[in-house]
Amino acid sequence: MRAIREKKIWRGLVRWTAAWSLAISAPAGALDLRLTSGNWRPINIFVEAFAGESQRGALSDIIRADLVHSGYFRGHPAPTGGDVDSARYAEVRARGGEYLLTGVVHSGNSGIVDGGGEEEEQLFFELHDALTEKSLGELSIKFTDDSRRLAAHTVSNYIFETLAKLPGVFHTKVAYIVRESDGTNLLRVADYDGYNAHTVLSSPEPLISPSWSPDGNEILYVSFERRKPVVYRQSLLTGERQVVANFPGSNSAPAMSPDGRNIAVALTDNQTLQQIFILSAAGRQRMRDVKNVIDTEPAWSPDGRRIAFESDERGGPHIYEFDLADGGIKRVTKSNLNLTKFPTKYAVSPSYDSTGGRILHIRRTAKGRNNVAVTDLESGETAVLTDIREADSPSFSPNDAMVLFKNEKFANSLQIVAINGIILSQWKVLETGKIINPVWSPASSDWF
Repeated sequence: MRAIREKKIWRGLVRWTAAWSLAISAPAGALDLRLTSGNWRPINIFVEAFAGESQRGALSDIIRADLVHSGYFRGHPAPTGGDVDSARYAEVRARGGEYLLTGVVHSGNSGIVDGGGEEEEQLFFELHDALTEKSLGELSIKFTDDSRRLAAHTVSNYIFETLAKLPGVFHTKVAYIVRESDGTNLLRVADYDGYNAHTVLSSPEPLISPSWSPDGNEILYVSFERRKPVVYRQSLLTGERQVVANFPGSNSAPAMSPDGRNIAVALTDNQTLQQIFILSAAGRQRMRDVKNVIDTEPAWSPDGRRIAFESDERGGPHIYEFDLADGGIKRVTKSNLNLTKFPTKYAVSPSYDSTGGRILHIRRTAKGRNNVAVTDLESGETAVLTDIREADSPSFSPNDAMVLFKNEKFANSLQIVAINGIILSQWKVLETGKIINPVWSPASSDWF
């Protein structure tokens, strides 16, 4: 099978020139996005239409969309041209702006990039603080038409890291399954915003439950090509695939440990109810031994010491934590009205944030609506991030600022919600079939 191969603009084709200051002060009203957003306000940035940029996939439009998707920024278009002087700063401030991004694109005349026959272009851009009337840094990026979007995402990362003080993730990927109308099932990988999609695997049989290896170089998934659910792992570098779990009965819901040494899977193991097993070089071991209970959808904590999972141990499905050191069980989601602001009898699809302090999940709220929620493990407080009917498969961005999920209202698209629950955006790129089971990639890998 042909492996996905991309030009590594992130490591090579993007070239920075003219230095920028790492000691930039935090913007006024620096953000503190936890579970509540009472004090939240966006950073207002004006992004001008860059002189000389192509109207097809304009860099400035991509950058503005990235920043707005994050929920940290309110992006505004600004007219092109004019000196960046006191009068222009005053104009930006008068319109509510705090920062201004300016730029110009020059068509390349420097020849060929990597022998690929593509003409090189160069973007020169500068970030300005309209409040202090100072430049925060100017940079340049060389790119080709094929790497245009990644160049824009790189600028977005620079702005996000400079002003929001968090790692940028606009260059990252998402994996998902597409079910075509003719019965074909596709495992796909795309940019976080839906562009540049590639097919990793095409199968006439169902595919479900993709998950990433911690290094971002492999994807685990479940295939029914053997007329039963079997877990596979596939390299994105070589295309090589191998069976991970093909035990009697059902094999599903794979999740690799942070160190890459173990894989948690849900197995029926010739029984009727699923239980979670840990697969390692030493063999397999049941996570816990319980009777008449379904345990499934394991997710590893970032330190590898805990596993969050879904269980119907006390009736409807809820989220629990298992301590791998002492075997202790902690219930995360609650039904009792006195214990939580958002009581529910249904909570599924757990995953941790990068700190291990919060668990993302789907929670059935009032009127039977399934919504994206996040629970703080220390306080027990829960925030519901969406107000829709059928949310599914939530996944944190690597910097925890955004959540990718499936909204069943839109069969062939995905949605992103900011962690403050305020900004909800939808992919503009549509697949031809129905999308299921999206999952955000790690921050980096060897193949992108």
